[in-house]
Amino acid sequence: MADRRLHEFVRALRGAGVRVSPTEAEEAFRAAALIGYHPRDQFRETLALTLVKSQQERPDFDACFEAFFQFESAEDEDAGDHDEAGEPLSPQEGQGLSEQAAELVAQDAGQLEQTLARNAGEMDFTDMQVITQQGLYARRLLMNMGMGAVDDEILRLDASPRGADQRRAGELREWRQQVRELAVRHVRRQFNLHGRAHGRALREHTMRAAPFRDLREFKQVQTLVRRMARRLASLHQRRQKKAKRGTLDARRTLASSLRYNAVPVQLHWRQKRRLKSKVLVICDVSSSVRDAARFLLQFLYAMTDVLPRVRSFAFAARFDEVTDDFDRYPPDVAVGRILDRVSGSGTDYGTMFEEFVALCGSEIDRHTTVIILGDARNNDLPAGEQHLAEVSRRAKQVFWLNPEPPSRWNSGDAIMARYQPYCRAARRCASLNDLSRFTDYLLKSV
Repeated sequence: MADRRLHEFVRALRGAGVRVSPTEAEEAFRAAALIGYHPRDQFRETLALTLVKSQQERPDFDACFEAFFQFESAEDEDAGDHDEAGEPLSPQEGQGLSEQAAELVAQDAGQLEQTLARNAGEMDFTDMQVITQQGLYARRLLMNMGMGAVDDEILRLDASPRGADQRRAGELREWRQQVRELAVRHVRRQFNLHGRAHGRALREHTMRAAPFRDLREFKQVQTLVRRMARRLASLHQRRQKKAKRGTLDARRTLASSLRYNAVPVQLHWRQKRRLKSKVLVICDVSSSVRDAARFLLQFLYAMTDVLPRVRSFAFAARFDEVTDDFDRYPPDVAVGRILDRVSGSGTDYGTMFEEFVALCGSEIDRHTTVIILGDARNNDLPAGEQHLAEVSRRAKQVFWLNPEPPSRWNSGDAIMARYQPYCRAARRCASLNDLSRFTDYLLKSV
């Protein structure tokens, strides 16, 4: 059971925001088995040495440890002040009850806490995900303690015509309520330890799938965007490290092995010359798609380690380069300034493409990726697709991200059909999940 409790504690730490790898968890289990679980302070420091990586994480670790192992020392330490359970019934008042009920009722407050801790330790609280499950787990904990026998005795005494029996039933009912409150408090603490991890995962899952326009309702969306970007950047860096060595050069390997009696002692790799790509991003920031543009720009600029050469342009009422805004301000601040300066109504894609070619046409080459985000609603103005065709001819690839479903790409004043032939791919981008998948694809293609 000790190993299971340690597994649960590691899950609780992760829910509290302390990063614990499987290797670190395994080291903690071995250290705990070697050092022992008592005394309590020594056990805490042993886990801290193996699980805590920085001073910033230590307060979260200590708080989680105290909450998780609150009852663990109950059997080895003096019970102290146990007013929480109230005054238990004396053995004399328990006379006439069934053996199981009388044994439970006869316990003092310290013994009762030990019973609760022992039975709680046999339960798995890590599956609690929503707050409404607390009542169910509290009921299970009470039944494991043997409270079912006390319930039966209360029903039997209530049915008795004797006043003394009914008075005793009332005392038992009051005592049971006190024990129930103690169990509920313990279950609530367990939910705070384990349920918040599930709750955060559920919130993140909801935020990832929610349309961009609905993300304003979530306070933690900026943190999630940065976390997703860091995770994706880290994955791409691992891919780069793995691919950096290239493919095995069989000819050179065999040739060098001749001096060692044809044993391939030294492996040779074909080094692939990697050229840095340029990424040019054009975002429609009109009212219909500004939320999508906001998160695309924040996502890309949170990945500067793997996309170091990003130039950004925004347009609505007018077209303007906004790269300098991201050089001067954090991504979320820069996006707010851009939307205030450029946003408006009456988007004109034809004029935008013409100005883009005039500004950047000479810099676009076979190492340039162009990303366009917009709904292609051109207010019945000239499409200017010849300018996009010129960009497509010069660039390595052109991607178009549209926040609307494909069924609306050519409805009303939308003219995606005029632009799509000049794009390597046109994708729907209406949520953080869509944005993450596209960015992963983009990293592989550049």
